[in-house]
Amino acid sequence: MGFLKGIFGRRTRQGTFVRRIHYSAHPERGPEWAEQARLKYSSQSAWDREQEIRHEAGGGERIFAEILQKYEDKILIDPEESGFQASPHWKRVGGFDHGKANPTAALTAYMDGDGILYIVGEYYQPGMSPRQHRPNLTALNGFLAADAFADPSIFYKTQAQSDGSFKAIADLYIEEGIANLIPAPNTSELTGMERILKHWVDLDRREPTLKIVCPRDMREIMRPVHGVHNNGCPNLLWELKRARREELSAGQLVNRNPTERIVDKDNHLRDCLKYIVSALLEPDNQPPEIKALEAIKDIPKEDVTSKMIRYQDALLKAKVQDVAPAVPMGRRGIFRRRKMEARKRRGNRP
Repeated sequence: MGFLKGIFGRRTRQGTFVRRIHYSAHPERGPEWAEQARLKYSSQSAWDREQEIRHEAGGGERIFAEILQKYEDKILIDPEESGFQASPHWKRVGGFDHGKANPTAALTAYMDGDGILYIVGEYYQPGMSPRQHRPNLTALNGFLAADAFADPSIFYKTQAQSDGSFKAIADLYIEEGIANLIPAPNTSELTGMERILKHWVDLDRREPTLKIVCPRDMREIMRPVHGVHNNGCPNLLWELKRARREELSAGQLVNRNPTERIVDKDNHLRDCLKYIVSALLEPDNQPPEIKALEAIKDIPKEDVTSKMIRYQDALLKAKVQDVAPAVPMGRRGIFRRRKMEARKRRGNRP
């Protein structure tokens, strides 16, 4: 077989022949097409993995650092220089991530009428109890007035009490007056990071749909600045710039498939942002989890047990409704189905 442009083949150790087809095999996909198509990808490594078929591309990649540096003036808002002020009429939402040894983190955000999401304030503090976090969360502007999406694990009764009973972490916050926490619809790390990146695709020709408020003099912090920040999100920006994919050595790549997994470190406010962007999807693309959240919105925030029961019931119902309806059959199909059902009732006898 002669050489064909853009088509490559190889045999595995087991003798299986594998053929790879590069985009250049398509007669209409030359350099001009590649230049335009590249704009739709959030990073060079994402393009290399999907279009250039370089599976190892992106190992150790800083996921957001490049795009935050290149489009800083589009994505980041200095509240003092710009005079930015969120409208009280916009949709208010929050994100929350409870930590013990790790920091407890919280974000406040607004979504305007055009669907643009603004992250406006944060809380970042390690080593404290729900009772100690309460005054700080109260001081975070807008947080208590918003539905705050949190890791669903905090709504299960896993915390042993002195009387032998168990309570959920969410219950401990409710006892302190923090009653606005609700389960996040999606906690997948890869999905969350991709959804964040989708807000920042093709920024040469469009405006970002996710913007972060952060004072210019707080954008290059070298370590976390703990406490409440109502004038922006320096710690969120610090975490996003440090977020990277796992890196495999050459020896590991021989025995393992390349990975896109994210390094599980310095990701507390990043998790808050992940919960928010996963919850605020377009209405036409609402997954069952979002429909389930709608079903519990009128249940009092203090009634965590009822919210969890109703959430699970509504989630199951939404998943059933999400299944594609059966295609109606013609007369011949109906006849055959009834014939098969009758045969089953007779014990498969002919």
